[in-house]
Amino acid sequence: MVISESLIRSWFALQQQLISGLRLAYVDLHGPGVLPGGLIVTCPAQPDSTVELSLAAQLAQRSGAPVTGTSKSTEDGADILRIAQPVQLGRHASGAMVVEIEAPVDRQAAVLQLLKWGESWLNLALVQCNENPDLEGYKRLIQTGLAQTDYRDTVTVVLALLRIRTGCTRVALGHLTDKGVKLEAVSDQHQLDTHSARVRSIESAMAEALHVGKTVCWPGASVDVDELPQHRQLIEAGELSGVCSVPLMQGMRNPLVVCFEYAQGFSEQTSRQAACEEGATIVAPLLELYRELNRPWLHRFTILCRDGIQHLVAGNGRRVRVGLLASALFLVAFSLSTGDYRVPASATLEGVIQRAVIAPFDSYILEADARAGHEVAEGDLLARLDDRELVGERRKLRAEQGELDDEHRQAVATLDHGRAKILAAQLEQARARLSLVQDQLSRTELRAPLGGLVISGDWSRSLGAPVQRGDLLYQVARLNEYRIVMQVGDRDIAEVEVGQRGTMTLSALPRETVRFTVNGISKMAAQESVEPSFRVEASLEDTLPGMRPGMEGVAKIEVGERRRWWIWTHELTDWMRLQLWQLWP
Repeated sequence: MVISESLIRSWFALQQQLISGLRLAYVDLHGPGVLPGGLIVTCPAQPDSTVELSLAAQLAQRSGAPVTGTSKSTEDGADILRIAQPVQLGRHASGAMVVEIEAPVDRQAAVLQLLKWGESWLNLALVQCNENPDLEGYKRLIQTGLAQTDYRDTVTVVLALLRIRTGCTRVALGHLTDKGVKLEAVSDQHQLDTHSARVRSIESAMAEALHVGKTVCWPGASVDVDELPQHRQLIEAGELSGVCSVPLMQGMRNPLVVCFEYAQGFSEQTSRQAACEEGATIVAPLLELYRELNRPWLHRFTILCRDGIQHLVAGNGRRVRVGLLASALFLVAFSLSTGDYRVPASATLEGVIQRAVIAPFDSYILEADARAGHEVAEGDLLARLDDRELVGERRKLRAEQGELDDEHRQAVATLDHGRAKILAAQLEQARARLSLVQDQLSRTELRAPLGGLVISGDWSRSLGAPVQRGDLLYQVARLNEYRIVMQVGDRDIAEVEVGQRGTMTLSALPRETVRFTVNGISKMAAQESVEPSFRVEASLEDTLPGMRPGMEGVAKIEVGERRRWWIWTHELTDWMRLQLWQLWP
């Protein structure tokens, strides 16, 4: 038989319905079943992309295994998965197929399984074409089954159409389970009574066919009456003219059996058997695939683990077993070794010496030359307070002092000693008040108490704002003299001690680390934090260029050596102990 392009395009149409996102297929076949020079089919036709596809097909054919790759679509930027797989179509032809699917890499295994099913369909189609059957009916059957979303609907539709295709009275489907064969569906019944004698009789006949291991047709010319008692009992109970049970085990995760019942017209046993085997072989992969896809994820994960274990136990998995054993021994040895245990904590850089500049009295901001981030020298003007009220008060007190001085001299001149003493006391009081005003006037200029960096305070945009006595206006910290303030969680504070060393990385300088030594631990947790944390102070052993007060980062305090497995798991185990203690009565 010569493999035609139309057959390949029919295969591509089925694959498009089965594989969502299938964009392109390239098939390259050579052999006695194709025309001289080979058969190359691209679906849909894209002559510009055949060079890369041809190279991928040749690579897969030479390696004898699937070859995968990924790329980005030039049209919409979607992820494109390209899979090249060798193809063997019996004795007719061999070669490779290349498909491009709009899908992520994690769909690779599912796509490979569907491509294997497509290859089986091609082989079956070639066999049936040799026998000259009509494939169009089975094509519509598969298309109708693929159009269903639910597994039960797919089984119902496929069995109903299969009954029409084979001309039988009823089609039953069963799967092999741990407890034996279980009847799953019957073509003319929506609900099964699992305890009925009819269902048990069908299950027994299916189990008998699985035990025989090949297609069983009864009655048959070469079958003895006593060889197949369950099939004979099924025919007698259902008043049937014949039964054909087709067990399918190869390539199936769980063997299944398709049982065809004929109420009449089972005289042509050979042709009936061929039709039943043909129909069961075509629909079985579709039903098995839908059955696996509709299983719960936990069941699929269990099966995947079981298959992996079986692969390791198999003889061809010796290298994998040795590799896994070596990896496990390395992991155990590494986890039992010791490593440095370090307590992480959020850290803030502060100046060792910080001075506050506060408002000396109630007033208003008149000038503000400095703000946070400015470097200042000792004595530099930071801000100036409004002194107009103080100047007026000083003028008033000076006038009052002059009047009292004149009155005091007049009292002394008239020898009025009593009034002179009173005026002397009032004069002394006026001098004191004037001295106080003079002192306040001298403090209207707020100057830097030391040279360094202004770390807080910006009144340049608040000129004229009122301030009260004692308000914090500025903070100045000396440069190049820093300390670290860390917030250590209550779960780790027991491990921290004075004198321990550690390293810190600042967010602004992520490529550099600095060493520090713990020199103070707070005895009380911070009240403002959401989770309980303790303030831990440390002194820097060195500084980095670009350090500034207020920078934040991550510090790690070196506690000592611990087992690596304890370092990895102690947070989880401590949390579990706490939860168990909380739940324990």
